[in-house]
Amino acid sequence: MNTFFLEVSSVFPDFYLHLGGDEVDFACWKSNPDIQDFMKKKGFGNDFKQLESFYIQTLLDIITAYGKGYVVWQEVFDNKVKVQPDTIIQVWREEIPVNYLKELALITEAGFRVLLSAPWYLNRINYGPDWENFYMVEPLSFEGTPEQKALVIGGEACMWGEYVDSTNLVPRLWPRAGAVAERLWSNKVVTNSEFALKRLAHFRCELLRRGVQAQPLNVGYCEQEFE
Repeated sequence: MNTFFLEVSSVFPDFYLHLGGDEVDFACWKSNPDIQDFMKKKGFGNDFKQLESFYIQTLLDIITAYGKGYVVWQEVFDNKVKVQPDTIIQVWREEIPVNYLKELALITEAGFRVLLSAPWYLNRINYGPDWENFYMVEPLSFEGTPEQKALVIGGEACMWGEYVDSTNLVPRLWPRAGAVAERLWSNKVVTNSEFALKRLAHFRCELLRRGVQAQPLNVGYCEQEFE
């Protein structure tokens, strides 16, 4: 891993690296005799959370040595993996193990910075104007002190590929991602979805004019349709 991250840090100038850490299946590790032997040598017994903590902490040490920052998914925090204080935790689960607002409160109470993604999964689609659900999210509406809320440093809309490929990626992404972008860049008092619809409709027409396959927000038209 040292060699790998040395190459990554030299090829990509970005400061942050996302290390993942979500949906780790301990049953898979348990079935591997090599992992079992390694755990015995380390004195972990059958505590796979210790193994996960060892792995994540090793990666953080390597990345720190190359002057990089790091982001991990919320399971690393939920599994009580010991990480460095400057680790950024990305929240992606809406309700499990707790509502994402409660998760934000727990993580910031522990002093970690947070990125929010839970309410902004663009691969999930619903009939009708689901962009409004994205737009009406207020990331700082959880119960916490001003110091806690200052630790929410931003958010990210996600698109996963189980049911998305090159045939539907772009139209499913746009202009719905624009609703997330406006929410993240706007003051929390900007919540009028009717006004937002006008801006997003104009944005969609601009995308079509530039040759981007952006799906409709509702009934309507653009002076120049996609060709």
